[in-house]
Amino acid sequence: MSFMGSRSTRRNYGKMRSAVTAVAHERIDLLLGQAVETLPRDPKLATRYVGLAKRISTRTKVRIPTEKKHYLCKNCGQPLIPGKNARIRIRSGNSRIIISCLSCGTIRRYPYRKLEQLPRFSMKPYITLPSPSRRKSRTN
Repeated sequence: MSFMGSRSTRRNYGKMRSAVTAVAHERIDLLLGQAVETLPRDPKLATRYVGLAKRISTRTKVRIPTEKKHYLCKNCGQPLIPGKNARIRIRSGNSRIIISCLSCGTIRRYPYRKLEQLPRFSMKPYITLPSPSRRKSRTN
């Protein structure tokens, strides 16, 4: 007897895994969206939705996207909505984004990089003059 199952189940593991991750991503997005919607009416229910999304991500080994994870409070578990229950500050001196939860007071800091000055568009690389060696070869 094998504990891994038959060969057919081992072969289908990749297909099953991709289906599980797809469903997990869908459910996580749905739960986090509902948490943001229900936060003004019922903060406990919103916290419950965030907890369920975290639990799904840990059980299925699917990461919550960082864009959404930055706006979840680690301490109280509420979704952070700027202006409602979160304060966002940008510190230019040490290049950090500071997100404060107004319900429990937890502070999270994230680094960011400034965009370097991109070179302005120039036509010089596109305008090519014939080299002197070509001119001589054309006249001869």
